[in-house]
Amino acid sequence: MNSVIISAILWFKDAFLNKFVSSKLWALILNINTACQNSWKNSVIMNFLKKDSVSVKDSFFGRIVFSPFAFLDFIKCKYANAWSKKIKSSVICELGRLYVANFMALNTRFWGIMMLCAAVVFNVVHFAAGMGINKIVLVFTVVCAALSLVNYNVMGFLDGSKVVDLIKSCAGLKKISFDFYDEKKICGKLRFVPAILTGVLTGAVMGLMPLYGILIPFALFGMMLVLQYPVTGVYAAVFVAPLIPFSSMPLAGICLWTMIALIIKSVTNRTFKWRLDGLGFTLILFLGVLLVSCVFSFARTSSLVVWLMYFIFVMFYFAVINTINTRDQLYGLLRLFVISGALVALYGVMQYAFGWTTSNAWIDEDMFEEETMRVYSTLANPNVLGEYLLLVLPVSAVFFLKDKAKSLSKWVYLAVTGLIFLCLILTQSRGCWLGFMLTVALFILFYEGRWWAFVPLVICILPFVIPQTMIERFTSIGNMDDSSTSYRVYIWMGALGMMRHYFAGGIGMGEAAFNEVYPFFSYNAIIAPHSHNTFLQLLVEGGIPALGIFLAVIVVFLKGAQRIYKVRNKKSFSSAMVLGLSAGICGFLLQSMFDYTFYNYRVMAVFFMLMAIVMCFRYVCGRETNDITEK
Repeated sequence: MNSVIISAILWFKDAFLNKFVSSKLWALILNINTACQNSWKNSVIMNFLKKDSVSVKDSFFGRIVFSPFAFLDFIKCKYANAWSKKIKSSVICELGRLYVANFMALNTRFWGIMMLCAAVVFNVVHFAAGMGINKIVLVFTVVCAALSLVNYNVMGFLDGSKVVDLIKSCAGLKKISFDFYDEKKICGKLRFVPAILTGVLTGAVMGLMPLYGILIPFALFGMMLVLQYPVTGVYAAVFVAPLIPFSSMPLAGICLWTMIALIIKSVTNRTFKWRLDGLGFTLILFLGVLLVSCVFSFARTSSLVVWLMYFIFVMFYFAVINTINTRDQLYGLLRLFVISGALVALYGVMQYAFGWTTSNAWIDEDMFEEETMRVYSTLANPNVLGEYLLLVLPVSAVFFLKDKAKSLSKWVYLAVTGLIFLCLILTQSRGCWLGFMLTVALFILFYEGRWWAFVPLVICILPFVIPQTMIERFTSIGNMDDSSTSYRVYIWMGALGMMRHYFAGGIGMGEAAFNEVYPFFSYNAIIAPHSHNTFLQLLVEGGIPALGIFLAVIVVFLKGAQRIYKVRNKKSFSSAMVLGLSAGICGFLLQSMFDYTFYNYRVMAVFFMLMAIVMCFRYVCGRETNDITEK
């Protein structure tokens, strides 16, 4: 029965497409598409983007801006050999390498000894504090003692597991092997020294603060792994950015530690050479202008703290472009980015399905009486969630589009793309919906203009699929009766009033500086932490220089993306992915006109990470690489 139905559907699809492609309507669409493509290729915008940029690296201003990197190169030339020898012969560094290798191998003896020491010290601290001996931990001690008698690498078993192979196939990561640890480090008695030291430290801290104590072995592993391989810090930052709730400090710590590890590598490895480009040049100028505004801020201390967060996440651009060196690394990073986004979207959909949100917040209940909730997942705000999903959705869609039809990962990415799109709908963020429309329009325009023929059909189907309440919410864009719209308009008017007085240098960065000045210009006594418009907020905080440099960042990025995108080979994976990433960033920037998208530092960090990932295609794939069959 099912086979008959499926065969009938496939027959109808083929018959419809054959009729449609041979029709005069299709011929008209092709002619219109060809005319539009020719007009766009010869337009002022495209001629500007195609124009070769002047190299800033060797210019006078370039040498000034990139002088810190030149100083690191000077140190490398003078001390690299000596420092490299000391690191290789250092006992502390060797203990760190042993810890990383045994930790990754999941060596039972290593883990058993580490947990045994932690359990014993925990009970000692517990007893010394007058709380007696914890019986559960005592039983755990016996188990750990038994585990320490066995010397087996669990990771080796997982590498041949069918379940693990299935997971790797679903993610499109079949090439990943779990034999990445050094076999020479999984033997000898010296490896037990870091296990004992870590166990004692863990147990001591757990006796006072259990949660923090549990995290110590993993934190030490992460820090030492990043020191050895800075690229793992980039992977970790991209993956955990949306998953850590409530605070951006753990992400800032990962990014900062990765930069420190990369700097250490740059001054100890004579073959290392910094990758510096025009986008990095404008990003440093952007930070410089914002720093000046902080110095003269109405809340200097608070503004400098905000600037420091900007500094960490913007400068992480250099960590990304200087650690991703192969296609496998680049494509694996993008797949990890999608997996992280899928987890965020899944949690958002589950919020809606099980009613996990606590209130009908962010909705004008007088105007939308039938609405029940807007999902926000791990990002605490539906608009922020929508902004993040705008960035991850095109990447997932490109993986579905470009993975081989017979591969399991292609259909998994189709499901993931649908899940992320559903979560984007459930955010009910109208600005993000507009950003998504722009993303789709740009991708179709540059990838396959003939797809526009199906857009009218999709528009006709949507009203029968999307709930009426969501249609009403979308059509309410610009309606001043909606409190959300009127709220933003009044804030924009107040911010424009501030701009007329502080356009030269701004008022300083952050909510504290904004609240010092904004109440004098507010309309209808509306209280706001920011101007709900990224471009306007930068104008208020840093004046015309800050907005001008940020616009220059966007232009330089688009010019760089255009040079990576291959018009003659636009169906290749690299071109399609660069196009998808760039279109997603453009959609994000459209949403930035309706919200201050950098207010959430984690989303801001992802924005600059994706800019860096796009530039990585230039260094990894090369401008002239013919990679149409690389997938």
